[in-house]
Amino acid sequence: MEIKQTLSITLPVPLYQKLLREIGKGQISKFIRQTLEERLDQEKKSLGLSYQECYANNPHLLQENQQWKRAQNQYWVKWNDIKKRKDK
Repeated sequence: MEIKQTLSITLPVPLYQKLLREIGKGQISKFIRQTLEERLDQEKKSLGLSYQECYANNPHLLQENQQWKRAQNQYWVKWNDIKKRKDK
């Protein structure tokens, strides 16, 4: 079962009446949830594309990103070595 949270929002009366007419009573929450999920997915994709464009257009950031990846990989290798020694 999905855990739910109640959200209270204030809408202008004409907008609420439009929702009632077009979406239907008892369907507004579902409509808002679906709309928000779609919008958040779009924002996430848009943000990812923006980061890709930023890196593609900036050689300095590309180089810095590669350095961070190498550093993270080295840290991970060292952590695994330490963990293996402790497990013995």
